[in-house]
Amino acid sequence: MSRTIRFAAFALLLTACSTMWYLRAAEPNTTLGSVRQAAQKENSAGNFRDAYDLYRKLVLDERNEGKNLEDDLGYAWSCLRQLQRDHEQDELLATAIETHPTDPHVYYRAAYLLNMANHSGFRVAGEFQRGQQRGGGEYVQAVERDRVQALQWMVKANELNQGQFAGQNLANFWSIYKDILIANRYGGNAWRLQTLTDLNTLPDYEEGYGYGWRHQSSLGAPVDEDGNPVLYGIPESLESAKSDGERWRYAMEQMVAAVPSYRLIEDSELANFLFQQFGVHTLGASGIVLPSDEKEDGQASDNPASLITIRSLGDDETIARLATGVKRFKLPDEFNYIKILQLIASSEGKSGHIEGAHSQLAQIYTNRQQYDKAADWWRKSIQRFGTSDPSRQQNLNQIIKNWGQFEPVMTQPAGKGATVEYKFRNGSHVEFEAHALKIEALLNDVKNYLKSRPKELQWQETQIDNLGYRIVHENQQKYVGEQVAKWSLDVSPREGHLDRRVTVTTPLQKAGAYLVTAKMQDGNTSRIILWLDDLVIAKKGLNGQTMYFVADAVSGKPVAGANVEFFGWRQERVPNTKRDVRMVIENFAEFSDNDGMVFTKQDQQQRNLQWLTIARTNKGQLAYLGFSGVWYRDYSSQSLKQQKIFITTDRPAYRPGQTMFFKCWAGTADYTADGANPWAGKEFTATITDPEGTVVKTFNLKADEYGGFDGELELGDDVKLGRYNVSTNHANQIFGNGSFLVEEYKKPEFEVTVEMPDKPAELGDVIQAKVKASYYFGGPVQNARVHLKVERNSRESRWFAPMPWDWLYGEGYWWFASDYGWYPGFHRWGCFEPRPHWIHWNPLPPELVLEQDLDIGKDGTVAFDIDTSLAKALHDDQDHEYTVTAQVTDASRGAIVGSGKELATREPFKVNVWVNRGHYRVGDTVDAHIAALTANGTGVAGNGKLTLYKIRYDDEGLPQEEVVQEWDLATNDKGRAEQQLKATAGGQYRLAYELTTGEGDAQ
Repeated sequence: MSRTIRFAAFALLLTACSTMWYLRAAEPNTTLGSVRQAAQKENSAGNFRDAYDLYRKLVLDERNEGKNLEDDLGYAWSCLRQLQRDHEQDELLATAIETHPTDPHVYYRAAYLLNMANHSGFRVAGEFQRGQQRGGGEYVQAVERDRVQALQWMVKANELNQGQFAGQNLANFWSIYKDILIANRYGGNAWRLQTLTDLNTLPDYEEGYGYGWRHQSSLGAPVDEDGNPVLYGIPESLESAKSDGERWRYAMEQMVAAVPSYRLIEDSELANFLFQQFGVHTLGASGIVLPSDEKEDGQASDNPASLITIRSLGDDETIARLATGVKRFKLPDEFNYIKILQLIASSEGKSGHIEGAHSQLAQIYTNRQQYDKAADWWRKSIQRFGTSDPSRQQNLNQIIKNWGQFEPVMTQPAGKGATVEYKFRNGSHVEFEAHALKIEALLNDVKNYLKSRPKELQWQETQIDNLGYRIVHENQQKYVGEQVAKWSLDVSPREGHLDRRVTVTTPLQKAGAYLVTAKMQDGNTSRIILWLDDLVIAKKGLNGQTMYFVADAVSGKPVAGANVEFFGWRQERVPNTKRDVRMVIENFAEFSDNDGMVFTKQDQQQRNLQWLTIARTNKGQLAYLGFSGVWYRDYSSQSLKQQKIFITTDRPAYRPGQTMFFKCWAGTADYTADGANPWAGKEFTATITDPEGTVVKTFNLKADEYGGFDGELELGDDVKLGRYNVSTNHANQIFGNGSFLVEEYKKPEFEVTVEMPDKPAELGDVIQAKVKASYYFGGPVQNARVHLKVERNSRESRWFAPMPWDWLYGEGYWWFASDYGWYPGFHRWGCFEPRPHWIHWNPLPPELVLEQDLDIGKDGTVAFDIDTSLAKALHDDQDHEYTVTAQVTDASRGAIVGSGKELATREPFKVNVWVNRGHYRVGDTVDAHIAALTANGTGVAGNGKLTLYKIRYDDEGLPQEEVVQEWDLATNDKGRAEQQLKATAGGQYRLAYELTTGEGDAQ
């Protein structure tokens, strides 16, 4: 018999024996222990399919019970996961419960496993298939359904428990119970705990990503009807619980009742939950930025009454973002996360929960800027748990040690005395020294390195804009020159380990770069590079050339005769080779003309090189720019005379059955042309295509004497909805495109309005608002839910007097003056210039003030308040705009959105004064105009005084004003007033107007 035949016979015999073993395993006289032993052997060997078959037989054996049944079910479920057969897990759990309907262990383990399962899957032919599905289907989520099913099984296990769970097992039972209760209800979803889950009905599967995948941002801790945070007490029983939060607390308490040593676990989990809900860090979740621990003037800001003074918080209070906004409030001891953590920290032993409580308390006090308390807890942690974890000592040193650091600073002009900001804490004496840096040597080294044409370029060697990093981190001391200055400074630290910022005036006057080092006495060392410029280079791309401008850094005057060196390089691959590269170098120099200008052509400065530009003067001045690329703008008269077709429709959107009219004009963008339109009388083709790109209709149209032509299209009742395109051309020489929409409109059943006060609110006040939902056929919307969202943006009001061409160029197009930011008081009374549309302005994202779901009243309204005190505390130098968005969902599940806005301003109104010209001759008549308006544009009537000041400048260049003339002048109901005055003497003048209203408000 051959070897192959013998091997096949052996394999057949082995298979037969295995089959006989499985048959014997199913026989009644087979012991469960022997089957379990065989299953464990297969599982350990990684034979999960065979192990699952054996574990499944154990699970479905009616003789199996108790803890063994519980473990067998867990192993069987785990084998299915290893085999990626998640779609069989539901059937396994259901069959196990059906086989053992009176065993609490099977319900308990089934609930635990379902809570650990993959909560997503596909609905195929109406059946849910858990996990991945190759054959497609509708993707659904089962997060909430699985949670309710698991809770039902836990309730059943609890009912069947007749002592089967006791001691440690009972504690584990309630631990799993609490985990299932809080599933999908932690962090941003904690608000769900205030509801009481119906355990009699399984929720349906959720389409799409649902709760399991969608990120839920924090809405803030829920509040009761009085605006106080919702706190979950411990009920007498599960049946008497009024919310899932109380069920959760009851389960945790039962866990501790079973094993008292679990008290630390319960307290730690409760403290973490309360900290997540009510910690001061919740303010940052909505974009609120608390003030730092030091103000710009270096003085403390410790007003205990302030909403945002977190340093003044007692251990029994907090500042947190609730669903209704930010609030400062006290926490009862039972729900005070600081008190609970302090209780844990005072417990005996060295468990991880006790150690974690020490660290968390230190971090909490750090968040509150109460650094003395934070340091105390780090000391306690080190004393109790040692220094095995070096981060404890590091965190303590960060608070108590002397520390200082330079703040970033811009380049400064030479000869003015360089200054730098220095932030420090704890220390009282700082030693400074400054070393000149060898910039010329650095530039030469970089050029020489590139001229050496290295085959493998080390990019660090070309970094001339990161000199500080090279000196400090790469120890390139060869660029550090001699010490040029040394001085010291006594500073006064703030109490409580708080930071203070001081301005350090250096003795540095000469142009150049300096490495400045600050050594805090008994503390750290900080370094910074200070740049003092006496020469600057500016670059601008022109038509076919590049312009360089060399100027004095202080006065801005052009520097003639400066030697301007241009050094360019690039690395390119050698043709017909695999890895060979070569370095291309270009180097030349020019002298600046009398205007400080140097112009380079494209044949001098190639586009594909990186260029370093160095300017030097006979006086030893130095400036450089680069490495950077160059670009050339290719202008031509032809490119500025583009041929275009402008297309417009009589409206942007249409309904089915309506007629669409369009009009086109063909022309050349040439404002110097005279005579007839060159496209007059030409034949044009116009084509309309539907949203799918299908041609609907083609027109052949003749242009009139102005190059215009038009057409129309009847839209049928069954027309496709979406965006249509209109394209036109003439002999493929000139083209134009336009579009319009076709949309159905269904009138909503009800409307939602947000009622806000008519007048802007004063910053710091409470705005009372109301959401109102009314049916169009009459009557309020009842049995509805309102999703309310309030956001805050800073509001910058720039009002400009109306002029004839505002409709074309926009408000303020006529503005002729720049901002006088240097003039004393200008930021208080001055009018800032318009913001050009071509300058990118990216405002900060809105701050989420309030977001909550409310039941609508019987009258179809919901009243709510918007507290602006936080905005006043944080941003009292700005006006603010609050945007309210309310989505009302009625019983029919129809959702309608309404919105409204309200302003909160620092001042009740503003006064604007302007004249009809920017300058006058002696003897001219000056027309002065006044407008007093609220932030929403309403005129303010009142009595006022117009004052004319003459401005002169003292020896130090500071403006001094004297009163020339005054007029009593009242504003009308529109807030307007006018005054004519005669220009009798030359000079510079300022007009100021002060208005007092009947209510006593003055501006």
